[in-house]
Amino acid sequence: MSDLPERPALRNIDAREVNHKGERVFVLSDPLRLSDTVLGVSLLHAVLLEFVDGSHTIPQISQEMKDRHKVDVPTDFIEDFLRKLDDACLLRGGKARAALELWRKEPVRKAACAGGSYPGEELALRGFLEAQYTRQGGPGAPPDRLADGAPIRALLSPHIDFHRGGHAYAWAWKAMAESCEAELFVVFGTAHQGTDAARFALTRKNYETPLGVVETDQELVDRLFHAYEGPDDLFVGELAHKKEHSIEFQMVELAHLYGKGSDEPRKIRALPILCGSIHDLLPGPRKPSQDGRVRAFQEALAKALEGIAPEKICFVAGVDLAHVGTEFDDPPLSAKKLEKVMAQDKTSLEIITKKQDADLFHADVAEDVDRKICGHSPIHATLEALARTGRKHEGEVLCHDRWYDGQSSVTFCSVVFRATGQGAAARERTK
Repeated sequence: MSDLPERPALRNIDAREVNHKGERVFVLSDPLRLSDTVLGVSLLHAVLLEFVDGSHTIPQISQEMKDRHKVDVPTDFIEDFLRKLDDACLLRGGKARAALELWRKEPVRKAACAGGSYPGEELALRGFLEAQYTRQGGPGAPPDRLADGAPIRALLSPHIDFHRGGHAYAWAWKAMAESCEAELFVVFGTAHQGTDAARFALTRKNYETPLGVVETDQELVDRLFHAYEGPDDLFVGELAHKKEHSIEFQMVELAHLYGKGSDEPRKIRALPILCGSIHDLLPGPRKPSQDGRVRAFQEALAKALEGIAPEKICFVAGVDLAHVGTEFDDPPLSAKKLEKVMAQDKTSLEIITKKQDADLFHADVAEDVDRKICGHSPIHATLEALARTGRKHEGEVLCHDRWYDGQSSVTFCSVVFRATGQGAAARERTK
């Protein structure tokens, strides 16, 4: 008797086609890494996946292959393939459920990108991050702890790989080191693998980094969860935190500035929030702030933050801007077209910093979907949360730059919002 589900269904998996010794091979893997197993399968196996949708039994899959593709596939062949999928945690339930339950019991979200996107050893990582201040395009010097800038209440920081955009991180986190007294950091991140149909995904796990653990404010998570009156399960997409880098990179920066061994150790805590897509609201007259699920979450967040002094809270968003070119299924990107993309970014950044209108930013993105703004949802969430504080802020673009290889480009920025209604006009530095 098989222990496989009666009607097996695939999880959301990564699948790509490669040429191996002249043959088409399909490589299957779990983007959330419940298992690190990577399966290489034939075209026949890949076709079978069409029917692993939760509505077919194994005999029905065999019959579908015969009826639709004129291929006789024995049920034991299908069962053997499904068992391999299950062992790789690529099927819903089964081994994937057991792995998920085991992961959920772990109190710490382990660093997923250490040793790859950034050094995994403490001293090497500190040196790596310090070097970003003086690399080409960076601010030119480490933080000046005696700087007298208006206090920062929100920050847009990149989530592009440090090797490509580390100078932009340096602009953002230098400003934070100089002008932020917060102890609670509400960190919004792009959920690249989605949040299982929910708008937002919470976790109670602390975030581990090579520079120490950034503690999640579990009491605040619970307050937010209980205040939420919308239809979503705010933990259904928690697994997305496991491998997502958009928040991890911000936690590394927080540990660098305020953790043990930093120049200014500070007892901080975080509220990590992954933001799912709001592209279903694009285009159209309905504003995201009027969407019941978005509104319910923002109302719950504001309620959860009640009683905490505003100067002790900082909103952080790990975001990138445009993704265009061959790497993103577009035609090759010319330098001239990239100039246009950067100009379109500037329009978005004007809305973000000057108008600070979340829905107006959303409308701007809706008019230009070709840019594929990766930080769309977290930027909207940050602007909405900032507006709900009821206080005035001055937005400033510290850095706006791009990575470009002649075919594809990712644009990114560093933006701060300061708690002031005064001060000089914002300085914009465009690389």
